[in-house]
Amino acid sequence: MTSPVSPLRAAVNVDVDGLYLYDRIHGLTGRSGNANDFDAAHHDPRAWTKGVPRFLELFARADLRATFFVVAQDLAHAEVRAVLADVVRAGHEIGSHSSTHPYDLSRLSAQDQKNELGRARAVLQQASGQAITGFRAPGYVLSSQLLETIAEVGHSYDSSRFPCPPYQLAKAAVIGLSRLTGRPSGSVPEPPGVWFGPRTPYFEQLPSGRGLIELPIGVVPWLRWPIIGTSAIAAGEVGRLLLAPALQRSDWVNFELHAIDLIDYVGDDMPARFIKQPDQRVALRNKWPVLLKTLEALAASHQVATLGHWAGRLGHG
Repeated sequence: MTSPVSPLRAAVNVDVDGLYLYDRIHGLTGRSGNANDFDAAHHDPRAWTKGVPRFLELFARADLRATFFVVAQDLAHAEVRAVLADVVRAGHEIGSHSSTHPYDLSRLSAQDQKNELGRARAVLQQASGQAITGFRAPGYVLSSQLLETIAEVGHSYDSSRFPCPPYQLAKAAVIGLSRLTGRPSGSVPEPPGVWFGPRTPYFEQLPSGRGLIELPIGVVPWLRWPIIGTSAIAAGEVGRLLLAPALQRSDWVNFELHAIDLIDYVGDDMPARFIKQPDQRVALRNKWPVLLKTLEALAASHQVATLGHWAGRLGHG
């Protein structure tokens, strides 16, 4: 399928978050942002070995190229490196999702941020053979200093802003509930100003004089409903049909997914604690066709390209 020549722009991307990161969200492991609760020898690689290959098949079926945001420390696992090689061979872009995925990255010192991002970019460039130009912050949370660091270490674009009040409210509620239950979440809430920020790409001029292209995660115009894998899976076929008209007319769609979206709770023998994840309450046989139809429709109405492609076009526009 060839994307049309259209003024409507779209990108598709996958955050390859290891299963250990969901334990951090739910307060089940250490909250530290470093690798203290990560051991490559005991790392469960199913996000990579089950989820990512299915996304490669899905994208091949829809005939599109995507961006995969990768946590660099995961590459310590040999199986992960093998799957990454498959991603690169298929023509997809690799972006940085930091070195150890600290949810409090935006609150770290400038030097700690630089260490996290600089190390990740170097590891990912060596492993992929690509220039790593894009970044997505853990938990989507940014700060003025983090934006400066993203640009300083060599990235030309960021794709972390998520101007979505429904998502941000739900996230804040989960963080609050986790505190009440005595299992504080590793996640960090976003200030309300982000909830209603620009939903289309823009250039962010930083105080240092550096600049970044910002490519916000997709929301439906006016409704500000999230255009992400979790919401698409939860809405199912009926929700897909209801949202299709608005999606087809949206001038910017940044469809964000997670590797866990294509993991099957029963078929892949997932640990019981993962039933908390909305995408794990839907069988793979049911969520696969919803995602495929969504991608095929997007490719029919929009020009679909990697985030790096759109950042390059905007940077020279």
